[in-house]
Amino acid sequence: MPSDFNNEAIPLTQRQDVVFFASLLRGLDGSIYPMLQQAKIPVDLYSSENNYDYLPENTVKNLIQILGEKLAPEEFIQLIQSACKNIYIPQFIRRLTQKDSLKVALDEFAEQLKSNMTHTNVYTQFTGGSWWIVREKEGLDKAWFTHAELFSAIFICELLSALTNNKWRPEQMGLQSANDAVFSLLPQLSRAQFFCNRPVTAFSIPDSLMMAPVTHPHISTEDHIATEPRLSSFLGTFKLAIQPYLSMGKLPIKTAAQILNLNVRTLQRRLENEQVQYGAVIEEMVLEQTLDLLKCPSLKITSIAIRMGYSDAAHFTRAFKRQMNMTPSQFRQQFK
Repeated sequence: MPSDFNNEAIPLTQRQDVVFFASLLRGLDGSIYPMLQQAKIPVDLYSSENNYDYLPENTVKNLIQILGEKLAPEEFIQLIQSACKNIYIPQFIRRLTQKDSLKVALDEFAEQLKSNMTHTNVYTQFTGGSWWIVREKEGLDKAWFTHAELFSAIFICELLSALTNNKWRPEQMGLQSANDAVFSLLPQLSRAQFFCNRPVTAFSIPDSLMMAPVTHPHISTEDHIATEPRLSSFLGTFKLAIQPYLSMGKLPIKTAAQILNLNVRTLQRRLENEQVQYGAVIEEMVLEQTLDLLKCPSLKITSIAIRMGYSDAAHFTRAFKRQMNMTPSQFRQQFK
């Protein structure tokens, strides 16, 4: 099945998912803050003051890579299994409403997943006389890929076990990775037949389970509204991805490119295709966020200046007056 993703759009992931993956670092030795910095996580991830819902998907890939590098395979599997089973998967299941069959529940889950990670494509497919749940992901040559595929394998195994009351056991599994040794460490996959170097990751599901009703007690009876960002343009997803980092000040284009894992020239070219320039977009976004903060009377102007990356209130006031022809205090007066 071909992917329908717009390759120009920035892959995004929900903030709550980044918080989940970042929380897994707490079990590692040492302070987590250098690791969060290494993963390009914004400093205010855990703050409720800055209002943003999405982050670049690269942050999750970076976190998974850090976990994979610092833990032995058995430790990685144990940590991810426990976190998925007890925390992550219940969040998805509580949003499910379809119970008629495992297939319709998995199809609903696949749509949910797109709202959490916009460039992750999961779907059910009948091929070769068997049902499969399939996961498409680009980046096979990247350092994070094998650990990300292992995470996906653990997640899907735990999801299928939960939705079938532990009746599911795969007979066959397709892997994009070249080596199946670490995947055979998963208890659910200990007897599975592996096929490596495949274009997708896929798990076989017996027809009897795929068409059977789902009876999980946490499946909701209420409809849920998907929160997938309906943005296909590069500019729209660029703004969502870079907004969490605006507190770093004017955010040099080199820093933004590193956060998004893009070449500086590629970032410039894609913005030019949208008839905008990087500096103008950032200045507009910073101003928009500044105006919103000034409308909150409980926030001191000095605090707003620091939050927006200025060294002091005087520099902030001069920059604001240059753009708005009034001081921050004068702007705030208009909303009293």
